[in-house]
Amino acid sequence: MDNYPSYFKYWGKVSKNEDGSFSYHLLPYHCLDVAAVGWILLNPKKSLCFRVAEQLGVEPGWLRDFFVFCLALHDMGKFSRTFQGLKTDLSPDLVKANPRMQYTERHDTLGFWLWGESLSLQLEKQLSGNGEWLSKIECWLEIVTGHHGMPPKKSGGRISNLFEIEDEEAASHFVRNIHSLFLSEFDHAALQDNGLKQRLKTVSWQLAGITVLADWLGSNQDYFKYCSEPEALSDYWSKHALPLAEKSIQSMPAKPKTSRFQGLSNLFPFIKQPTPLQEYAINEQLNDKPQLFILEDVTGAGKTEAALILTHRLLSAGLADGLYVALPTMATANAMYKRVGEVYRRFYESSSDLPSLILAHGARELSNAFRKSVCLPENQADDLNYTDGHDEWEQELSATVYCHAWLADSRKKALLADVGVGTCSPHTWG
Repeated sequence: MDNYPSYFKYWGKVSKNEDGSFSYHLLPYHCLDVAAVGWILLNPKKSLCFRVAEQLGVEPGWLRDFFVFCLALHDMGKFSRTFQGLKTDLSPDLVKANPRMQYTERHDTLGFWLWGESLSLQLEKQLSGNGEWLSKIECWLEIVTGHHGMPPKKSGGRISNLFEIEDEEAASHFVRNIHSLFLSEFDHAALQDNGLKQRLKTVSWQLAGITVLADWLGSNQDYFKYCSEPEALSDYWSKHALPLAEKSIQSMPAKPKTSRFQGLSNLFPFIKQPTPLQEYAINEQLNDKPQLFILEDVTGAGKTEAALILTHRLLSAGLADGLYVALPTMATANAMYKRVGEVYRRFYESSSDLPSLILAHGARELSNAFRKSVCLPENQADDLNYTDGHDEWEQELSATVYCHAWLADSRKKALLADVGVGTCSPHTWG
């Protein structure tokens, strides 16, 4: 360890082995794992990167280079001695805990504070007059450090109570090396555009979503095996992080192709005569601007069918990417899961990859309909106590509703399903 930078003395991920011992993944490697996933997701040739770059008024390649640099800094707060003290005695090669320093703030907020109070000032001096752009990126780092679903706290603590001097030096060294790895030939001039910060506000939650997804995929131990041996960051990036990021993203279910809207009878063959509300849903003009539709009518007017008709039209026109149906209670959500399950496949081409429908509420495992719709290998199904129901609808559901196991094993992944049904409580998707 003595011949390597001090940032290799910090762990980023820890897991317990079957024999009771612990394994750890070095913090710089985890940061690069997450950055690598972001690098793949923000391919400049893909629509995601192009759309966000267009909204920001920058080139797609510029966006990827810079945001991947930011992603590599998402866990700066883990350099805090308070965080490192959460798990001690992992290895004599790691920094020692300081019992006088208590972990009173989450590492996402710690990273944001560290940047604002220390790192940005240090780096500006170290870049010898070429660091004016550093004062412009705090809003970007607010996005990536807030990778646990909410922005970090802007203020409230002193980093001297949370970081040793050694921690600050290690973090500063890491950021300099990350800058060299990703931004050595980068055009910083665009960051001087005062309008960029304002435009960033309009896409900040999209970038936050990319950050959460990158952190989540980059933490998947099935792909990113823990490594505790120091290696040059450039070598780890090219030999491990990038290839593994590609594999982890390939594990995600493919996006199905939307079918063309072909009228009421194709979606609902049992409806012979549409109601006035359903006629409205069929014929209302759509445009490419954000739209809000409020469908109100008496009981029996076919509001659910009208909403699904309108949804299919939006999907077919490329004006929507998916559907979430929010109900007031778990019981009504369970019932809607059945209704949507009978029709949602018709939103997509039959030759396309199977679209996923997921039930997203806290007691979904109690819904036998949901459990039976999850597509798992037979041995996994046995482990989860799946049962073969004899209800006629349940047997039909197994052939019409498909919920990919990859999406079903975590409520967080519900955000990535093609179609979701759940409750409208604010914590449903958390």
